[in-house]
Amino acid sequence: MNKELMTYIVCVTILIGSTIAAVTIYQLNERNNFAKNMESAISKGVDPLSVKCAYEQLPTATCITFALGKR
Repeated sequence: MNKELMTYIVCVTILIGSTIAAVTIYQLNERNNFAKNMESAISKGVDPLSVKCAYEQLPTATCITFALGKR
């Protein structure tokens, strides 16, 4: 096999592995931050549903109904 082709394959494999690891770490940190903020909100008396809706990336029926009910 050609050395240049082998180098290319190794580089692409490292890139894909790094991307998967970065996305996994980001998602884990996102969930941990959400859990900490939820605990903090509950201890301060803030509605947990408002914290959950603040973290939603796509609008859900629950969050839309919650937002319309707060008017």
